[in-house]
Order: sequence, then structure tokens, then C-alpha cells
Amino acid sequence: MPPGLACARVEAAGKSMNINVKSVVMPHSRDFLQGGGQMGQAIRAMDWSQTPLGVPENWPGALKTCLGIMLSSSQPMWVWWGPQLINFYNDAYLPIIGDKHPGALGRPARQVWCEIWHQIEGRIGAAMRGESTYSEAELLVMHRNGYDEETYYTFSFSPVPDADGSVGGIICANTNDTDRVIGARRLALLREIASRTWDADCVAQAYTLAARALSADPRDLPFALLYRLDGTGTHASLAAACGIEAGHAAAPPACALDQARPWPVGEVIRTGRARVVSNLSERLGELPKGPWNDAPHEAVLLPLAVGADSAPRGVLVLAANPYRRRDEAFDNFAVLVARQIASAIVNVEAFEAEHERAKAADVLALEIEHRRRIEQHQNRLLDEMNHRVKNTLATVQSIAVQTLKGVDEGARDSFIARLFALSSQHDLLTMDNWEGASLEGVLRLALRPWREEDHARVALEGPAVHLDPKRALALGMAFHELATNAARHGALSNAEGHVRASWTAGPTLLRFRWQECGGPRVDTPTRRGFGLRLIEHGLARELSGKVRMIFDPKGFICEWEMVLP
Repeated sequence: MPPGLACARVEAAGKSMNINVKSVVMPHSRDFLQGGGQMGQAIRAMDWSQTPLGVPENWPGALKTCLGIMLSSSQPMWVWWGPQLINFYNDAYLPIIGDKHPGALGRPARQVWCEIWHQIEGRIGAAMRGESTYSEAELLVMHRNGYDEETYYTFSFSPVPDADGSVGGIICANTNDTDRVIGARRLALLREIASRTWDADCVAQAYTLAARALSADPRDLPFALLYRLDGTGTHASLAAACGIEAGHAAAPPACALDQARPWPVGEVIRTGRARVVSNLSERLGELPKGPWNDAPHEAVLLPLAVGADSAPRGVLVLAANPYRRRDEAFDNFAVLVARQIASAIVNVEAFEAEHERAKAADVLALEIEHRRRIEQHQNRLLDEMNHRVKNTLATVQSIAVQTLKGVDEGARDSFIARLFALSSQHDLLTMDNWEGASLEGVLRLALRPWREEDHARVALEGPAVHLDPKRALALGMAFHELATNAARHGALSNAEGHVRASWTAGPTLLRFRWQECGGPRVDTPTRRGFGLRLIEHGLARELSGKVRMIFDPKGFICEWEMVLP
């Protein structure tokens, strides 16, 4: 007899005897679903007899355990169970699943996340074969609030064994990295604009360099236009563009200030305020998509002015990311972009005007004075940046020491050691005004704690190689991880081992080799820790090169190569 029919007959019999049967039949069979907030209540209220899982009283113990963990967790989590991967999730996951709730509960995961299934299907299959996977800040274009949305999540797929030893389902914890990734990307663009436009020798070049900088962030800005007011006061000319060809319907060579099409440039100039233009495809036809599958729907026009009371030099047109709803954060970011470009233009204008006034007197002296001011300004900015970086690192170190008091000492010490290593590399770059550092200097600094004990145990061989700041920081952290690993597990963990670091440099290629000898026997690790992941993946990405790690029983070897600028 089906369990549901049996319960119904018992309940009917109980009513005839005035007995509360619900308090008698399987009194604690759903205790594992107690609590859990909104989702705990939703799971309890759902008629599971209409799903492939059947009633909760018959669910396997592994599923009950997973749901108990999930519902009590403050971390966004989901559980997929059974051959059809029936979907469960907790309260913390509700912002992630969006408008798919409540219909997503109890449905097969393939139906719930059909838009990203092609991207994760391979990892899902691996998890159902018993293999765990981990993804960090991965781009997922989700359709959860009525539109395709750019998101970034760190998540792991962990297989859950059933009673018979097979994999019954998957449990996953999530971290939303979207704001962090997009915020870092926008901050990088602002730095790129400042860095590129600093070298402009004339106003026209400032516009061109600004457009090149804007092309570094096509996800936020699929295309951008820079219109410059001409001398007539009736038109604005296209000074530069990125992501779109000049002459396109959306990028005409000039815009009349008394017309609203294709862009209301005149309105932005007169009011000095930003203007949003919507329905771009209807207005302008087919548009460039940048890295996305859809063209932008909106664009923001902003005056190129250094402040609200300043006269605009032109207008900046920024196409908005079609996979992010335009919000206050984007609007503020767009204002910062426009003001930074305007500042570069005004600075070049001021220099050009000064240069013209002094040309008849002493052009050479004026040039020297201008360059001296630039160097002073650069030095002030560099000093301020170094001061803030050191204060920030010191604050992070202090927070880490206080926050990690109760955790594993090894993990805490490793984290703090990495902070000190990063701080040391910043100090090295500061000594050379952040113009870079030598490869040998970066290596010696990372190995200093171990070279001081016995210089003969570490040998360095290679020609002089200059590294830019980005590569110096990346290699400094990698060398720290190599040295720390050698001290804990490798050649520097005993009294006999030694390390040889050697490199060769050709016209365009650098090859580096780290080789350990005389240490304990080396076995291939079953899992990659943070240090190995940093070297194997992070280093390859930062250097745009190739990294190879060899776990030779006689000694660990790490080789990599990178293209020199």
C-alpha cells in the first residue's frame, strides 16, 4: 500500500475516535526540516509526493543530513539530489536565485539553470562521478530577474555519497563576488585613463589616448564616443571612439548642437548634466555588442567638465553594459570617467596656452619648468600612493592578527607571512619610484629569511633582467611561496638540502628554473594548496606565460617562461 494512502486511512480512523493522528503518526519523521527560515517552511509545506523524490519521510539519510546543514547555514547553499538533480536551497541563496523562486524549489536543476547549464554541465557530471570541483570568481550570465545579468561567483561542487556508496547528489556553497570583480575592474579603468592621458602632448592626443584607455573595459562600456566642441559653437566633432567604427550611425563625424539625433549633445552642453538615452537599437539600428551576445540598450551622455561650474570641453557617450542594470554605482563611475578625461584635457589645454605665451621668450626654459612640475606632481602622487599602500597593508596585517586569533596557527601564520611578503615587495618598488625592479633583487628579497642562515644553501644564477611593477609583484609573491614550501616540505626543511634558481634571457623570452636537491623525498600532492595554485595558475595569468611544476622524488622543480616587453 502506498505510504500516502496508509497515512490517510490512519488519519480517518483517528478522526472517528477523536484522536489527533498527526501527532501520533511518525512523530519526528520531519525533524530534519525544522527551522531554516523561509525556505525551511517552504520545503515543509511542499507536496513532495508529486516529485521524483517522494515524501520526505522516505528520503535517504544523506539527503536529510545535507538539508539540515543547508537550512541552518548563513552561507548561500543549494543541494541537488537524485538522477534528475532536484533543487533545494536556503534563505541565504534567495538573492542569488532571484525571481526563479519559488518555482525553482523541487524542480530539476537543468530546468532551473538552463541558461548556464552548458557552462557547468561538465563539472556537474564530474561531481556525480565523485569528483569535487572549485571555481573562483567565475563569470556566469544568469537570467533570474527577467534579463540576462553578468555575475561572478565562487563555488564548489561537492559530491554526497548515498547509503549504497554511489553519489546521491551534490551540495554547493556560493560566494557572490560580483561587486568585488566589477568594482576592481572599474577602478583599474580609472587608473588606466590617468596613466595613458598623462603622456598627451596636445588636446587631440588626449582624446585619442582616453579612447584607448576606455577600450580596456569593454564589459562595462561596449563602446564609447568622445565629441569635442569646435570653434563655430554649432557642432561637436568626433574626436575619438572605441568599440565602434567612426561613421557608424551611432558615431557620426559631427553632431549638431541644435538637434537631438543621433545624440542630444547640445542639451548636455547647455545643461551641464548627464543624459540617458534608451532604446538604442530602435534609435540607431544594429550596434556593436563588445564581448556580449546582446547590444547595449542604454547610453549615458556626460559633459567633459572638471566640475559642475566648469565649461564643458565636449561630451562623452558611454554605452552601458546590457547585462547589468544601470544603477547609482554605474552613474557615479561614469561621472568619474568623464571628469578624469576632462581633467586631462584641461591640463593639456593649460600647458598649450602657457607654451604659446612663452614661446617668444624662452621655449626651452618653459619646457624644463613644465617637466619639473610634472615630476614634482608625479613624486607627490607616488609618495601619497606609497604611504596609503603601506598604511593599508599595516591595517590589514593588524586586522588579520586580531581576526585570526582563534583559528589554526599554521593558516594564520601563512596568511600573515604572505602579507609581509607583499609589503616587502612594495618597499622594493618604492625604492625605485615604482619604475620596476630587477629579477635578482625580487628573488633575493623573497629568499632573504633563508639566505641569511646559510648563503651556500641558495644559489642564484642569471643575467640582469628588469621587471615592470606588475611582474615584479607577481614574481615576488611566487618566489615567497616557493621559498616557504621549500622551508616546510622541501630542500630547506633539513640541514643538507639546497636550492638553485637560474634564468636565461633572450631578446624576447625569459626562462626561469627553480630546482631543489637534498631535501626529503617529493611526492605528487593529492591536492593543490593556495601556494601551488598561485604559482600554477595566478603566475601564468599575470605573466602571460607558461608554468610547469615537476614533483621529482629527488627534488621539486618549477619552470616557467614569459615574453619580455
